[in-house]
Amino acid sequence: MIFDKLLALPSHATPWIVDHQPIIVAAHDDRIPARDVADATARTATVLRNRGVAPGARCIVWLESPTDIVVAYTAIAALDAVPILISPTLSGPTLAAMVAEVAGITTFIATGERSAEGRTLLPGLTHVDWREVAAELPAAARFTRGPETRSAAPYVVVHTSGTTGVPKLVECSSESIWFNASVQAVIHWASRMRGHIAFALSPVHGRTIVGVLAVLMRRAPLMLIQHDDPDSVDRFLKRHRPTYLETHPNTFRAWQHLAPGGAFRSVRYFGAGFDVIHPDTVQALLKGSAHRLAAFFEVYGQNESGPVAFRATVKGAPRLRRRSLPKLTGGHPVGPRFPFCRVRILDESGGRVPAGRPGRIVVRTPGTFSGYINRPDLASRNYPKGRWWDTGDWGSLSRLGLLTLIDREVDKVSAAASAIAVEDILLEQFPEVLELVLIEVDGVTLPVLSVRPGTQLRREEFKRAAAAIAPLAEPVLIPDHEFPRTVTGKIKRQQLKDMVRRQLAAVS
Repeated sequence: MIFDKLLALPSHATPWIVDHQPIIVAAHDDRIPARDVADATARTATVLRNRGVAPGARCIVWLESPTDIVVAYTAIAALDAVPILISPTLSGPTLAAMVAEVAGITTFIATGERSAEGRTLLPGLTHVDWREVAAELPAAARFTRGPETRSAAPYVVVHTSGTTGVPKLVECSSESIWFNASVQAVIHWASRMRGHIAFALSPVHGRTIVGVLAVLMRRAPLMLIQHDDPDSVDRFLKRHRPTYLETHPNTFRAWQHLAPGGAFRSVRYFGAGFDVIHPDTVQALLKGSAHRLAAFFEVYGQNESGPVAFRATVKGAPRLRRRSLPKLTGGHPVGPRFPFCRVRILDESGGRVPAGRPGRIVVRTPGTFSGYINRPDLASRNYPKGRWWDTGDWGSLSRLGLLTLIDREVDKVSAAASAIAVEDILLEQFPEVLELVLIEVDGVTLPVLSVRPGTQLRREEFKRAAAAIAPLAEPVLIPDHEFPRTVTGKIKRQQLKDMVRRQLAAVS
């Protein structure tokens, strides 16, 4: 797995490029020699073993920088312990609620204020200060072990976005992580990918772990981006020029105005998962690439399932538009399923529906997770007979096997067949809109939106365009920073509904 691949890198391997200064290993001029990362990981494993981290134990990791987090979970997994990765953006009380009912947690790794808060919230654990670990590295021996054997045993625990409440802790086996990473490595190989592969992702997400392992499988140079503010990203990308760039869809949307200035000139391949990415963002990014055949890879899947479907958009390729409005508003196409993944569309009673009819998307894939360790009841409920995972998404499957995502089932609105499709159409027509979310409040469907800095909404035109698609209420404008978001940029729609309901009540 990651420890084995990291230590197997040659001494002349291309340095990692980072936009941050980790605690555990030094970056010079934005670069860290890959051998330094490997050495720090091997020594960290020894230090953590001396601090009591034992095989089978669960260890909370609540750190800040992507590089520190990679080293921490790799060292823990090398000891056959199980890292529980917690986003640095979550609050202490949320973390405590997430792990309150989880057995087998022995160690808490953090630093600074997080370390102090952890001692207060979780007093029964062994608390390890990450800066103290770094200070002990020069005197620590390099940890060694035999090659890791992939199995169904727990390997790492990540967490969901938490769009509907306290995030669920997702336990993944080494088999599932390896399989999902192998899929990405094959795509990289088939695409003849060269140059740095850049990730600007939540460092504790399963997607990041899979991506790092895939990069190590290919022995490709890695770039880790922590700071996602557009000005910082613009400078960093122009300096280091990656070939592949992946981040969250909403982050890409916040960056797309950088395209005309050349931030993405070097990028030949873009990648996005987690959530729907709107067509206008895809086209803006591709237009900003200097490569004639630049491509955007949109992967539909979940932490729990791994990749399910795959859609590629190539720069300059003719865009095939379906002309009838009902088809345009019917959903967001996410492409054909992966060959190894089986997909079914079920009705409310669990029966399969005919091709093209909407229903619940259930999948069966080798990359499926092991379960929610803090909500085993939800994992059991979403695993019907035969181990098919119920995604909670509403969609349809064509006779040719093309999957269309309609909406999350809990986010469906009565005024449109697909809120996502309406958002796609309106965002393409109104480039001044930065964020747009359709929600239903007290039986009324209304668009909630923010506009890009320095622009104004063409309100009357927007109302006419929206009315031609669906019976929507007056648009509600809010500043972009007021949208409640998860660590991966997803909109917390229930919180947004509650916020808009309060605003409307105050006005009336």
